[in-house]
Amino acid sequence: MTEAIFKIIIQPGSKRLPDRLVLNKKYMKTILGIFFCCLFFKSNAQVNSKFNLQIDYGLNGNFFVRSYDEIGGPVNKTYLYKKNFLGSIAGAEISYRLKKKSAISFAYRRSVNSGKKNYEGSISNTDIHIRDFKLRHINNIYQLGYGHYLGNTGKFKVDLGFVFFYYAQQNINIENWANYVSIDESNFKNSNSGEGGVFASFQYFKKIDTRFDIGLRVQGYYLISVTTFEAISITPTLTYHF
Repeated sequence: MTEAIFKIIIQPGSKRLPDRLVLNKKYMKTILGIFFCCLFFKSNAQVNSKFNLQIDYGLNGNFFVRSYDEIGGPVNKTYLYKKNFLGSIAGAEISYRLKKKSAISFAYRRSVNSGKKNYEGSISNTDIHIRDFKLRHINNIYQLGYGHYLGNTGKFKVDLGFVFFYYAQQNINIENWANYVSIDESNFKNSNSGEGGVFASFQYFKKIDTRFDIGLRVQGYYLISVTTFEAISITPTLTYHF
């Protein structure tokens, strides 16, 4: 009997300072002047920054990967399509300030949702064992957006824009009635797998330096081409102003 097995195993001293350090008034004024000038120019560096570079990494919730139909079709079959709702997402975004409260941005993000599959059965006296085989759904996301800062503090921002998904989805089909087994990945190269839509996001920023912010971003994606709400994400962010 022939057996086909598909398996992936992811598998200290101290130094004393001088007791007294005496500076005359002239030197003290010079040092204080230089210090406050540096503070002034550093603070203006952020205010006058036109470009921002942001990176983020966090959780992605994908509604589509839970919506596969694994029941329909012929009776004597098994379809393994669904992945876990929660996955990961990471990306980078560059934005340019048009005015004090408005900006345009371009971003690339990549999300991954996966699910382990197991199966035991046979087709035409051939045993099939699938053990802890990880299927993945990958979205390569390109975004072009317009953002508006809320209030006068610059701590909150909303973004709206267009999004395009290039995706790769992995599936397993076992069709006993046709003596057929396939382990397949559909992607843009072999299937033109891509969809377009819109996105919306809300961000919170907290300044940690004159050029760096940390924050939190909540974002949702709606695909117009297939009229579905695709995914939502929540990610911590790090933003550099230059």
